[in-house]
Amino acid sequence: MLSKETTLISIGDFVDVYQKLKQKGLAKFLSLFHLQASKRVSGKWDNYQAASDFWIIPELQAYWNQKISGNSAVEYEEYVAKKYLSEPKGLKILSIGCGEGVHERNFAKHLKNSEIIGVDLSEKRIQIATEKAKDEQLHIRYFAEDFRKLDLLKGSFDVVLFSSSLHHFTFLSRFLKEDIRPLLKNKGYVVVYEYCGPNRLQWKNRQLQQANVLLKQLPKSYKMLLDGSTIKKKVYRPGLLRMLLVDPSEAPDSSNLRNAIHQNFEIVEEKMLGWNILHILLKGIAHNFLDSTNQTKEWLHFLIQREEEFVLKTKETDAIFGVYQKMER
Repeated sequence: MLSKETTLISIGDFVDVYQKLKQKGLAKFLSLFHLQASKRVSGKWDNYQAASDFWIIPELQAYWNQKISGNSAVEYEEYVAKKYLSEPKGLKILSIGCGEGVHERNFAKHLKNSEIIGVDLSEKRIQIATEKAKDEQLHIRYFAEDFRKLDLLKGSFDVVLFSSSLHHFTFLSRFLKEDIRPLLKNKGYVVVYEYCGPNRLQWKNRQLQQANVLLKQLPKSYKMLLDGSTIKKKVYRPGLLRMLLVDPSEAPDSSNLRNAIHQNFEIVEEKMLGWNILHILLKGIAHNFLDSTNQTKEWLHFLIQREEEFVLKTKETDAIFGVYQKMER
């Protein structure tokens, strides 16, 4: 039986499907569906475009930089590289679920002598990552594969990186113990920048309530969806059925992510990033917040403040940045 904070099918599913049909067309939309779960996962990411997700907003990126590094202009890769990875002889780094490779490129710019490997299931995203690394004259090896199928030498990596990818794995404690710890050298690091909220994005009722209160306060110009004619009127919990059909890897054990890391690694540092409200509130309307006008900045600062108050009150976070270390036991 489903809990009161779990939804099988929601009105938001129909709104989302309608918008995707308008953006992509029927043929491309249907191409996302496969009988085989692994093909649904790779198919989703082959066709994924972050056109209106909240992490594309520069003001929010600067805010998260500030929370992590203490400097809004310093991204976490530079911060980690300078604070923890200053070994002059070079390091060996594995990035799992690397997407289009932005994080590996950022690390490569600060770790000139390091060997960096990026792995992702999506062939299209790996192709883009490879081309961009070549354009920037960065030596990074990329593989379109499940990293567990690669011949990776155990105990050989100084760093394993997860950036919005760890939450896609199942049974996280066992996964980290059996698949990640063996790859790391003793005292090697795991660096994560991750969603750690409710499984399958089944937002809690209090999150939905607060997000909808804030949505009502926004001017109409900030609530326009990508089609340019539809106003976002309500925040819904996504239905489990649609999520499993489109991407069965989405957040299957995310609520256990922090505990799973803590069970397998020593905490070096960990910071709460929030995302409890902004993630769901700005989905589909984030493109309206990309300009740098005073009005947009004022609204974003207002929304950030409301989320910070929510996190402080609930003592919960839906995203973390963390650096963790493997210590032999």
